[in-house]
Amino acid sequence: MTGTDYFASLEYMPVKPYEWELSTPPKGIWRSEHYYKSYLPQYFPDNDKLGLQWGAKFNYFYAQYSGSNVSLALWVRFPLVLGAWKMTGADFFGNRVESAPTNKAELCKKKCFGVEISTNAVDVDFNTRGIFLMKGTEIIRGDLIALNKGFLCKDPGLLNQKIYNLSDPKTIALMQFKRYPKDALSYPSFGFKFPLDCWDIENTVLVISGFTYKGKPIPPLKVRLNYTGLSQVPGYEGPPATQQAQ
Repeated sequence: MTGTDYFASLEYMPVKPYEWELSTPPKGIWRSEHYYKSYLPQYFPDNDKLGLQWGAKFNYFYAQYSGSNVSLALWVRFPLVLGAWKMTGADFFGNRVESAPTNKAELCKKKCFGVEISTNAVDVDFNTRGIFLMKGTEIIRGDLIALNKGFLCKDPGLLNQKIYNLSDPKTIALMQFKRYPKDALSYPSFGFKFPLDCWDIENTVLVISGFTYKGKPIPPLKVRLNYTGLSQVPGYEGPPATQQAQ
């Protein structure tokens, strides 16, 4: 079986105030990795997707803030989402074939959900303590991890939560998501690990804050996360997607 892999996908809805410009993939319960597109190629070239974990090729968004004479760009990825996928391809005679959707529920019960955030190399200070998830009024904080040490939930190297300058060569060298030194990129990538199952992410709000430019705080980015029609995912046992617009 060869051809196209499809994966269940998240939708992203900005939460007021809207001071960031968001670019998101088309909506749909299934998404193909071949439809991946960089919406800010001037900062994050399309070929950089080659260093991503599989799930992150399906679940990502881009965001840009322009103000206070600074242009800050983000590439936000979610490599550990609901593990439901299917494949399409062709048989020996060239006939189209399609596998039955697969949902490996045990892959979701890891109590480890990851958020990867790449930024452009701009003279902005970033306090990593400003990244957290909200479930209602509950604030859920995660660990800062080294993305170049291996897979996100398998013995990742932990890093100190502190203030990093996004243009500092030391920050860029430390915060890499590709697995080999020869693939080092020109911008930093931060990894955050949260003690949640991937099903817990439904209707949470990701808060990305902690950025300051010349001592002035940059407004936070808040994005609500919802699966696209969770009840449609084969084998899913739980509540349907809430799709609350706020």
